[in-house]
Amino acid sequence: MAYSDFKKLKQVVERFNLKVERKDLFDLSEIKPIVPSDWLKRSLKIAEDAGFSSEKERSERLIAPILSEILSINDFKITLYSGHELNVDKAVGLTGECDYLMSFGKKVNDYVQAPIFSVVEAKKQDMEHGTAQSVAQMIGAKRYNSLDSVVIDPVYGATTDGQKWRFFKLKEDTLSIHHQEFSTDNLSIILGVFQFFIDDYSAVWKGN
Repeated sequence: MAYSDFKKLKQVVERFNLKVERKDLFDLSEIKPIVPSDWLKRSLKIAEDAGFSSEKERSERLIAPILSEILSINDFKITLYSGHELNVDKAVGLTGECDYLMSFGKKVNDYVQAPIFSVVEAKKQDMEHGTAQSVAQMIGAKRYNSLDSVVIDPVYGATTDGQKWRFFKLKEDTLSIHHQEFSTDNLSIILGVFQFFIDDYSAVWKGN
């Protein structure tokens, strides 16, 4: 079993004894909208005009540009890993390839360093499957960090079909799911949410 084999959130919750709550992870008044760059707007417009014939194209054309924008906003102090494996515990399914992982620091090695954020593409635009997989990868990220004596709590995550975005927080054994999904029609809010989470990590990261 691997991350991608978790199809339902219930599977992850029961396997790892999580408590689940649906709540506001933030108040919208706390989010500072970030105007997308001309590059990002043009990239997404090209993606829209070109269309998609596969999940890989949807990921590369819709999701990767938004995450790359986050790197640019943070002067590339954040690293984005795409398609890297995060093998932690095969016996319980915490193994396999991750769509996208984000961590602090520049990429200097071929292995993932201290992941703080998991972003999963909703396969076949199935947000529930994407949610289950993202949460499993968040658990994997926490355990991966602890094996390297890096304490990061909480770990954040998101799943997206390229147009809708859903955000999560995993703190200790409690999974919090933000009650509201965000559309790329509100791209400045999505960028602001990512920045809110990254800013939240900054103080924690200084201690690691």
